[in-house]
Amino acid sequence: MPDSTAIKQEDITNSDILIQSVRSLASGDTFQFGSGDFPCSVCREICENQYALEIHMKQHTSLKEFHCTVCQKVYPKMYSLKKHMVTHTSERPYQCDLCNVKCKRRQALVAHKKCHEGVKSHTCDICGYASGSARNLKRHRQRHLKEYSFKCELCGKGFYSKTEYQEHMGGYHLGEKHKCETCGKEFPEKRGLVRHKKIHDPESKCFACETCGKRFYLRHKLFNHMRSHSGEASYICDVCGKALSSGASLKAHQRTHTGEKPFMCTICAKPFSSSQCLNDHKRTHTGVKPYTCKDCGAGFTQCTTLSVHMRYHTGERPYKCDLCGKAFITRALLNTHIKNHD
Repeated sequence: MPDSTAIKQEDITNSDILIQSVRSLASGDTFQFGSGDFPCSVCREICENQYALEIHMKQHTSLKEFHCTVCQKVYPKMYSLKKHMVTHTSERPYQCDLCNVKCKRRQALVAHKKCHEGVKSHTCDICGYASGSARNLKRHRQRHLKEYSFKCELCGKGFYSKTEYQEHMGGYHLGEKHKCETCGKEFPEKRGLVRHKKIHDPESKCFACETCGKRFYLRHKLFNHMRSHSGEASYICDVCGKALSSGASLKAHQRTHTGEKPFMCTICAKPFSSSQCLNDHKRTHTGVKPYTCKDCGAGFTQCTTLSVHMRYHTGERPYKCDLCGKAFITRALLNTHIKNHD
């Protein structure tokens, strides 16, 4: 059994050497260990030369010397830098075994899985919003209190994170765009592109309605849809009385009454009532068919067209004639059929 007195003495010696090392590094001086090997006095690692030892010693100090070559952020340890570098890549090695969502970090995957478990232990004391992540709650409360960490000097808009601020500056003031490789649509912010890319991946519809089974790419789309079942659709059309689940849906619906078509194709000048309809139309000019049938490989310019096509494979016929019971794939085919009864 080692002598406890010797251990304490060794700790004191190591502590003194570390303090001397830190002072030397901070002042720019070189700390000499003598000839031969270059051992670390803290963890006993052997370094090849004096310079390697000095770099190694900084891992035991508060000096930050590990620079990100992309954004120049500095970290005290190589491990921290490697962890940070993942944010600059598209790699998402951690995949949820329940809904196929992919995450960049293991901690993010653990937090994501809580949405499947229904665990929301962090509640906002202002509006009652609940989340499974303390970090999400903190950011949520900042929006209530308007506690901006960064502010755009050009337009005055405030932001809660450096990432949001940098994306705003690049996308809205410097003209930087994030382009979808599938359909060519461009976004001023990367998060907009990330959300958009989900529409090209049928597997990313991980939020399902418990009432009718309809699936959505985004959680807030599911919440809006659920209002149609619960009777909480508070957006009412003042022309026909139709209830909509969101303000955006109501605005788009009202154009069917007014005939307004503010979105115009720059190629053929054809107008449309919504930006989504315009984007779908543009593909007739480009020939891009981003929606592909996983069963037969057929390509389509619109997601709705793919959905109708899939019914030929599944046998689904949701539109049924009340007179004879015959069912059809589309409402248009049903309407044509009904005319035969007249």
